[in-house]
Amino acid sequence: MGKAKTFIGFGLLIIMFYVGWNLLPPYFHDYAFRDDLDEVARRNSYFTQKTDEDLRDIVIKEAAKESIPLKEDQITIDRTGDGLGITVHYRVHVDMLVHPMDLDFTTNSLNKRI
Repeated sequence: MGKAKTFIGFGLLIIMFYVGWNLLPPYFHDYAFRDDLDEVARRNSYFTQKTDEDLRDIVIKEAAKESIPLKEDQITIDRTGDGLGITVHYRVHVDMLVHPMDLDFTTNSLNKRI
């Protein structure tokens, strides 16, 4: 009975490591992308001549650095009198052995002028 518990415990440990190995990277990429998005919003809130299309291109390039494929229709740019807001909706597919899954992310940044 003691050996069976050891094997079950070891198997559960391997399964938890495998799940973490597959699920944690998309969250780390989203966290880094959120920082990049904040920087884009900060840089382009004040006196910018860039159009919404230019900003979408910049966001797509920043997302590509984090291996996040984006299309222009996934990015929403909101310009207000007191700032710039950027919202990105995207999905990441994770291949698991038993149950492949899609993770939905909504990353946004709002920079208000001082």
